Amino acid sequence: MTVDTGSGRPGTLFAGVDVAVLTTTFGTRLRRAGVPVSVSAMERAAAAHAVTASGRLDDLYWTLRLSLVHDVRQLETFDKVFEAVFATDTGLLRDKNRDREPAAGPQDGEWARLPHTSDGATADSPGLPWITLPSVSDADGSDDGGADDLALPELRPAATSADPDSPFDTLDDEQLRAVELLLDEKLRAWPTRRSRRRTTSHRGPVNLRRSLRRARRSGGEITSLVRTSSTVRPRPVVALLDVSGSMETYTRAYLHLIRPLAQRHRAEVFALSTTLTRITPAVRRRSPDETVAELTAVVDDRFAGTRLASSLTTLLRHRTWSTSLRGAVVLVCSDGWDSDPPEQMARAMSRLHRSCHRVIWVNPRSAAPEFAPTTAGMSSALPHCDEFLSGHSLRAVEEVVAALTAR
Repeated sequence: MTVDTGSGRPGTLFAGVDVAVLTTTFGTRLRRAGVPVSVSAMERAAAAHAVTASGRLDDLYWTLRLSLVHDVRQLETFDKVFEAVFATDTGLLRDKNRDREPAAGPQDGEWARLPHTSDGATADSPGLPWITLPSVSDADGSDDGGADDLALPELRPAATSADPDSPFDTLDDEQLRAVELLLDEKLRAWPTRRSRRRTTSHRGPVNLRRSLRRARRSGGEITSLVRTSSTVRPRPVVALLDVSGSMETYTRAYLHLIRPLAQRHRAEVFALSTTLTRITPAVRRRSPDETVAELTAVVDDRFAGTRLASSLTTLLRHRTWSTSLRGAVVLVCSDGWDSDPPEQMARAMSRLHRSCHRVIWVNPRSAAPEFAPTTAGMSSALPHCDEFLSGHSLRAVEEVVAALTAR
């Protein structure tokens, strides 16, 4: 498919496009439409566009299509999303010679304009979050025209342009999705642990049992020695998300932190409230909206009271769930408000700390200057935590990622 601008030849892209954010946002819109797009595919698209950038819309189409689509059944969806984003009637991409009148002065359609956020905006106008610089031109294409001959598009902030110190509860869904993509990149490097299983290798100690077993093939004569070494496995991770009423403003934000853990590193995820609920299948959904919809149906006691100690005890006593804690990094996202007795919390946290590799507690309220762990639940749990972080903003979450990936 070649997108035509109406002038008989492919349209040209306007100046001031942040290619990396363009491909990321376009890939996110494909995900919403049901096309599975990985972060590595977005990287390939950005790198390919940097090499093949010609300013032509049809070149951009083929670059994105070859980089992001890997199934012929997804082509129709890709074409629809591409048309919706880069359609010429929106004014986002225009051929400068289209509908040009010989009269002097700027004409509508000569410059790439963005949907206005003022009174003339439509409610369903999504805008383009990847624009960083305006396209400036005068009527005859020169750069020395007067101020009256210039037309500047109204800019919208990029989805990733939020202040890294802005609390998560002030970000919208689009910005949280962009944060999720950034976290997915940072979580690629993951610590490993040695497994009890051993594999044949050229180095390592001699495995006498395997050497004798191989000697049977040669009449009991040992002709070669079998050496083995321990295998390396990714360290497991278990995420515990407090979904009680006191954590309502941060629950959705922390879901975007936990989703890359569940999808890339197969983390086990549990919801904590008055009861314990395993939500791993829901968090592994490709779309964040699907995750939220399934959680709404599965977690009956969301935004209710808090019984952290009872929920932790249930996890530790469960025959299957407790096995996921062995050698794992446990991430607890909670403000520590608990209605259970502090003695029960202390016992549960002590046992949890002995069962796993490390415990990382993320409390968004700890970012406040006047914060002190004075609540009974938090003060009882704190001595059994290896890391205590706020995780209330993008910059603070980077500290959480560093703690998770520490060896």
